[in-house]
Amino acid sequence: MNKEKRLQLGLLKIGELAERANVPISTIKYYTDIGLLRVVDYMEGGFRLYNEKESLLRLKRIKEMLAQNYSIKEIKENIDKIIVYKILVVDDEPFVHDFVKEALSDFNNIDVKSVYDGFSAGITVNEYMPDLIVLDLLLPGVDGFKVCTEIKNNPKLKEIKILAVTGYDSPEHRQKIFSAGAEDYLAKPIDLKVFREKVKKLLEI
Repeated sequence: MNKEKRLQLGLLKIGELAERANVPISTIKYYTDIGLLRVVDYMEGGFRLYNEKESLLRLKRIKEMLAQNYSIKEIKENIDKIIVYKILVVDDEPFVHDFVKEALSDFNNIDVKSVYDGFSAGITVNEYMPDLIVLDLLLPGVDGFKVCTEIKNNPKLKEIKILAVTGYDSPEHRQKIFSAGAEDYLAKPIDLKVFREKVKKLLEI
């Protein structure tokens, strides 16, 4: 897809965002100009926001702060405290995806995306650029250890945190997990409280 096409699609998304946030598109353009909203592409006649969910949260927060008589300067100083953390769940079992989404449903600054095999994970991680990957190690096709190793060996992706999920909890298996580059691991069945604590620790929230 060429840049012009991406920008056309981006403008369409911005129109949808403006409608959802109940603000004019010109307001979104103004906020990007002064740095309150972030853009990936910018050129005459078009721009593309890099994260729609974060942008919607930012727009809502900006409206709240304006209603509280914050100045634009004060808003700019505080807006970066609103961050959407992106989590990619890689597991071939649908109930794990449901578990993760439900476990994190009370966090309004976390976005969760799902894929079900190692091959799809390799594609999605480059497009989505998550902050954290919840990675099952026994995947169809490309296994989780290979996915983990390839991510950690990629300079562009190596800072992504990986929380490995395994049905085998032994000292030898844990050593293999950490050798592949994962920051932490969870044994199945996943404990809700432990999962939430590990996610918060890895995302530093």
